[in-house]
Amino acid sequence: MSPEVVTLSDAILFSLLALALIMGCAWLLDSRRGKDRVIFGMILIVMLLNYLYFRITKTLPDFEWSAYAVWPRAYLSFEIVVIFYTALSIVFFFRRTDHGAAADASELTIAGAASPPAVDVFICTYNEDLSILERTILAAKAIDYQSFTVWVLDDGRRDWLEDYCAEVGVRYLRRNDNVGAKGGNLNNAIQQSAKETNAPFILILDADFAPQRPILKRTVGQFADPQIGVIQTPQFYYNADPVQHNLLASKAWVDDQRIFFDVMQPSKDGWGAAFCVGTSCIVRRDALGLIGGMPQETVTEDIHLTYRLLQKGLKTRWLNERLSVGLSAESLSGYITQRCRWCLGTIQVALLRDGPFLGRGYTFLQRLHYFHGLLFWFCRPFILLLMAAPILYYFLGLPAIQMEPEAFFLYALPMVGGMWAFHAWVSGRRSMPLFTEVSQMVSAVPITIALIHALIHPFGRPFKVTAKGEDRARVDVLYPIAGTFLLVIILTFMGMLNGPLMGTYNDLDGFSVAWGMVVMVYAFVSLLVCIELPREPLDSIRFPLARQANLVRDGNLVPCTINTISISKAEITLHDNRTARQISAGDILIFSPFADFDVAARVSDVDIARLALSMAIVAVRDRRYDWKIRQTAEDVRRKMIQRLFSEMPQAMPARAYPLAALRGLWRRTFNPPSKVSGSIEKHEVSVRSRQAPRRWQRRRDLAPSMPLLQVRAATAGPPLAE
Repeated sequence: MSPEVVTLSDAILFSLLALALIMGCAWLLDSRRGKDRVIFGMILIVMLLNYLYFRITKTLPDFEWSAYAVWPRAYLSFEIVVIFYTALSIVFFFRRTDHGAAADASELTIAGAASPPAVDVFICTYNEDLSILERTILAAKAIDYQSFTVWVLDDGRRDWLEDYCAEVGVRYLRRNDNVGAKGGNLNNAIQQSAKETNAPFILILDADFAPQRPILKRTVGQFADPQIGVIQTPQFYYNADPVQHNLLASKAWVDDQRIFFDVMQPSKDGWGAAFCVGTSCIVRRDALGLIGGMPQETVTEDIHLTYRLLQKGLKTRWLNERLSVGLSAESLSGYITQRCRWCLGTIQVALLRDGPFLGRGYTFLQRLHYFHGLLFWFCRPFILLLMAAPILYYFLGLPAIQMEPEAFFLYALPMVGGMWAFHAWVSGRRSMPLFTEVSQMVSAVPITIALIHALIHPFGRPFKVTAKGEDRARVDVLYPIAGTFLLVIILTFMGMLNGPLMGTYNDLDGFSVAWGMVVMVYAFVSLLVCIELPREPLDSIRFPLARQANLVRDGNLVPCTINTISISKAEITLHDNRTARQISAGDILIFSPFADFDVAARVSDVDIARLALSMAIVAVRDRRYDWKIRQTAEDVRRKMIQRLFSEMPQAMPARAYPLAALRGLWRRTFNPPSKVSGSIEKHEVSVRSRQAPRRWQRRRDLAPSMPLLQVRAATAGPPLAE
């Protein structure tokens, strides 16, 4: 037991003063300044070391070969892993890069070049429906660059996809087997494209990641630095991940990858240890030649690529700009599969003879950064121990930590509060207590199992593709994991009744009750995540635009705000009541949601009270390429996809909004799934699927052909004002 002699009131006062210091740092210091990150970080490291010293010296029973003595030490060993990982992260946060100026210079260089270097754009696909693939393919065709070739690398060997590629004018490649999974697919494309284009640079895209127009101009010019082998850009998503969606926090909290992409990777880049993440990256063809092509020995060819290049003196540069937008895992099972694959691949690379631990040519710092990434996965078992600890105490009398309330306020609470505040501060308010931890808890059990399997049998397991575009039209429950959290809640509550709350009154009971209550809260929120709410069809996702524009009505300009837009619909707010009363359902109005892009839409609903119009898009004209009016359903769809997904507005929040997140959690807790999800349309797979026939069939034009500005107006007018 800890021999602290301070009173509880003194301990609470000390805790409040320590938390005040932490909050003062968060208020007065600026996370964008390196010196401020060092100051705040060192304060937190001191708190961590102080807590760790106390834990080792004052909270362990005398050693003996008994569960009472061994269990606390086993728990402490995993706690040390978490503390060491946290301390390393804090030190790595001391540095941070911003290559925005280099990207600006690249754009100027490419714009001034008579013939910029050619680029091959590789889109890797295996089993994705065309409803997903077409976003990436059409957006890739719209890249603002003079010399590039789009290649679709189809490891699913689908005839309908070959037909589609021929129709839209992109190259198509397939191979006879799937050896090497994604790495093997890329190597086949590298060999085949070398015979035809042999472009010196390759842009790699996953099937669901749509590149933004400036991606090549912002990156290719930076390869003037001969030490750069890969330029990696972050992954952004246009849909909520399962944790956001199932907790009704899609507009109140960032996805769990944002801290990694926006904070951790720029910090690793500051130490020269950023790594490739598999999509939205540009790589030198000659760099791939130095290492014999894309690595394919592991299920994470991306991080393996970075470390193979480091052996050759080439680095991965992290360009922290939003230059592609993709589809997050839609189901919790897909979310977990994805993370288990990352975990397995990280261990596989570590065990390779040319890997960062056993291979030659790596610096100590590069090995340390890889070890840090490995520790991230080894922190997951600690979450399971944290949930199990109160149960073991209640039923077996085995305390994981022998700590009185006074010691908790002196050592533990300031440290925990400091970590929460620091991570929220250093991440630019992207981190949020409860929600951040829950995103790790829901995958803790399968990742722990994956860790054990990986350590026993690391190689020979198949590459598992993350499912995208699934039918999500109904409530679904991931029963194995949901059952685990339900069991934790039941056992913890029964243990409380059996022990502390029914009169054992041990000195540790107050601490154990508080611990158990926290565990039940986290387990309950994690259980909610496992009860998956329906999702709307991908084509129905409305993107926030908030663009000031003009409607053309009978040749007159009407000021408005384009609130949201999707592939087929738009929501518009008018600026005056008189105009709203003159518009009725069925009217055709014209507006410009993007620069040099005109849309004709039919009014489907008018809300006079809100001055709001709901509109269905019926025709488009893209003045960036030509003045041709497209009115067939398929042509309109393709043009809307191309412009929307190559110039995607910010669809997801950039930081956390705690009050909004808590309101969503409150609604999720006290309302049945059918009520909070609302009416969801049944997701229907269109002809753009793997079941489509061999020949691609163009949709029949059901509308009469007429000029865009003559759909309503008698005469054509000038381009709309932006």
